[in-house]
This record gives sequence, structure tokens and C-alpha cells, in this order.
Amino acid sequence: MKKPQSRTRQITYIVLGLVVFALVINMPLPRAMHVGAEQVALTQSGRMCLALLLLAIIYWITEVVPFHITAVMVMLMMPVLGVTDGMTIIRHGDIVRIHGIAAGYKEIVRMSFGNDLILFFLGVFLLSGAFTETSLGKRMTLLMLRLMGTSTKMVILGFLVLGTILSMWISNVGVAAILLPVSVGILKNMDAKPLESNFGKALMIATCWGPGFGGIATPAGSGPNPIAINFMRDLCGVNISFLEWMKIGIPASLMLIPFGWALLLLMFPPETKRIPIAKEDIKTQLAGLGRLSSDEKSTMIVFGIVITLWIFNPVIKTVTGGSIDLPISMVSILGGMLLFLPPFNVMSWERASRHISWDSIILIMASLGLGMMTFHTGAARWLSLTFLGGVKSFGPLVLIFAVVASVMVIKIFLASNTVTGIVVIPILISLAQGFSMDPWILVGPAAFTSSLGFILVTQSPTNVIPYTAGYFSIKDFAKAGVMMSIVISILLTLVIALLGPLTGVYTY
Repeated sequence: MKKPQSRTRQITYIVLGLVVFALVINMPLPRAMHVGAEQVALTQSGRMCLALLLLAIIYWITEVVPFHITAVMVMLMMPVLGVTDGMTIIRHGDIVRIHGIAAGYKEIVRMSFGNDLILFFLGVFLLSGAFTETSLGKRMTLLMLRLMGTSTKMVILGFLVLGTILSMWISNVGVAAILLPVSVGILKNMDAKPLESNFGKALMIATCWGPGFGGIATPAGSGPNPIAINFMRDLCGVNISFLEWMKIGIPASLMLIPFGWALLLLMFPPETKRIPIAKEDIKTQLAGLGRLSSDEKSTMIVFGIVITLWIFNPVIKTVTGGSIDLPISMVSILGGMLLFLPPFNVMSWERASRHISWDSIILIMASLGLGMMTFHTGAARWLSLTFLGGVKSFGPLVLIFAVVASVMVIKIFLASNTVTGIVVIPILISLAQGFSMDPWILVGPAAFTSSLGFILVTQSPTNVIPYTAGYFSIKDFAKAGVMMSIVISILLTLVIALLGPLTGVYTY
């Protein structure tokens, strides 16, 4: 658990954020930039939006207040400081100009908490909770051990593979929570010493990495994924289907497994060849679980329904002539609701509520407004040209690598997958539009990379869960994570650059 900051340190960081905010809003507006015949200027509203963005980033980096509290605070400040003034929206076919605090407040709340993403994440948390509440997670882990055998090298690979596959469909944090007790049980059974056992270090880091690898495979895998899809739809009218994401996400995800495995074995060669567990013991534990319970069967059926509708929605839409088109958020919450209804009856609200991360939902929804306003005020456009204006001259391979590597670095400072996506993606969309590029060429690599924070333990709660077991140090994690981040940057660049044109997802 992270120690709370001292009152003096907390006040210092709060004041630092306010000082930076005051400096930005009082700086003279920079000269307009020219892109061909177009003139791009930073407006008063754009400057105020950038000041709020910097304030939020400082508070997010220092964690002076909880992430979700910072997000709500910034959301409330936007109408008060006039960021929403002058924004035009279409309502009932009429163009309406927003003016005043009340109108701005209603619009920013609608833009944030009125987004259908709130139902997507609620559904995902409910589905993850059902998987955790039943014995499915433990059963699948034991089946993996029976399949992989008792070789320490193969056990590490098994945890990477299982973590990757599970996190394609349920939350990364949930997967880490499922794998942790089994991995700790293995290490305690073989009397592996915390911070001394190389096998312990490799296995527990694999428990972090596997869920991260799988998180990029599907839109349901990690928070930045549906956020990227949402921004693409709302800011540039491009709809990325579940299947289109998977065409690149799954190969990229699976490609990381053998390289991650090889790297862990190279850096932490296991001190023993086999774990002291006989296959008979594994069979005994599996037998102890008995046959699939009705709750386990029901959970598998609901998951099957959800995954089928996610993947085959384009086919359903085509067959029905467009009359049935199911958004991924609608399918997600449908699956969540089915868990409470007959004939499934998997969950009670008391059990389900333990698995709903309301702070994550508040963070995501409140931050959406900040990302949207950064785009609508023109601040994202100005930022993109200021810092990334030269990338147009890059070839596709170098361009994708530059985006992946940049987001990897940004992830070190923004200790949240969601925050990274919300800050970076509107800027990249603005840049792509300014250069008449396919926005997905920039947004896709950024979205994939936003979920892969492997350098600092604090970059994701998924890392923190295995870290609490005490088998690896922050230094161990960072040492392996820096190397893996370099490998990820190269592999993602190659996979995205090659598969994009082949699958028709990208057009260069």
C-alpha cells in the first residue's frame, strides 16, 4: 500500500499546480502558426484548457489528491472559467451556442457522464466480478499447470499465456487478482525466498506482464481501448469495430508473449528446474473443485454471448440491413445485467458491488470532458503542431515507432492507462486531421501502448497487486521493464506497420 503524503508535501504540490496554472493563463498568447493556407492560433479558451490540463497532470503525477477527484475538480472548473463558453452544439436540429456557467456545466456533464462508455465499463466490471466470484479462474490456472507441466520455465510461460488470454476479456486488475494466490501458493510450496528467488521474481513479474499483454488485444481488454474508439467516433466520425481492433490487437498481444518469456528467463534464470508439485497433486486439486458448478456454467454462457455479439456485430448489422447494430457498450451492460437474471442468477448486488471500481469509472468519465474540450477549443491542434509538426515527413514505420516510444515515455509520468489515453489521443487526432492523415495510424499505436506500463510498479494497479506479495523489488521490475519496453516499441511498430495495410485497418 502506498503511504499517504505528509500534509506539508500535499500543500506544496497543490500550490505548485496552482502556480503553474496561474503562469499559463497569464502568459501572452503565442503567434499564430501557418500550415499551408491555414492559420492555427491558440485562443483564450484553448489557453485556459491547457492550463487546466497542466494542473491535472501535475496532480496526477504527484498523486496529491486521488486521480478521480482531480478529474471531477477539473471538469467543474471548465464552465466556471469559461472554457465551455462559445462552444456550439446541435440540439434537436438547431445550432446552440453555449454561454454561462449553468449551460456550460450541463454540457460538460453531458459530454462526460452522458457518454455511453459509463455502461461499457460498468458491464466489464460486472463480468470480471462474476469470473472472480466463481471458481473459473482457479480452475483455469490448475488446468494450465496440468497442461504445461512442472518445469519452472514452462510455468512462467503458462502464467504469461493464461494472463494474456484472460485479460483479453476481463479487466487486467481482475486477472492479476485471480493469478496472484495461485502463484504465491506455488512459491510458498517450494519455499522460494522473497527478493532472493529468481523463479519467484520471474513468476510474479509474469503475473504483471501477462494481463498487460492481453489488455491490448480487444476493445474490452483495457481502459484506453474503448476511450480511443470513443474519441475516434466523436471527434472524427470514424467507427472502429470490435473485429477491426482484434485484427491487429490479437497478433500484437500474442507476439509479446515469447519475447517477454525469453527476457524474463534471461534476466531471472530460475534456480530450480521443476516446482515440487506432482501432476497427481494438480489432478487432486482439480478433482476437489468438482464438476463445473451452475454458476460457472452460467458465467461461461454469458461470456460466450457477449464475446459473440462483440465479434459478429458487423455480420449481424449486414444481415439485418443495418436495423440491428449493437454498440460494444450495449453488449457489455447486457452481459452484466444477464448475470442477475434467470436462468443465470450468478450474482447478487452485494457480491457484484465489491468488483465495481467506482473511482475508475468516475476518473474515466470526468476526464472525457477534459479530452473533448482540449480538442474543441483548438488547444490539441495547437499542441500537436507545436511539438509534433515535423512528423509528417516521417515514413509509416518511423511515424508509428515515434508514437509508440513517445507514449511509453509519457506513461512513466502519467501513472494511469486511462489518463494517458485521454491526454494523448485528442492531440494525435488533431495532428492527423491537420495533415490529412488517417487518424487511426496515430491513435491505434497510442491506444495499444497506453496500456503497457512496465517500468514503474506504480504505473498500473495490475503491477501493484503482484508486487505486494514481496517477491520482487521495484528495481527488479524496472530493470526488466526497461528492456521489455524497448522490445514492445519495436514489436508493436512492426506488427502495426505490417498488418495495418494487410488487414485493411490502416491505409498509408
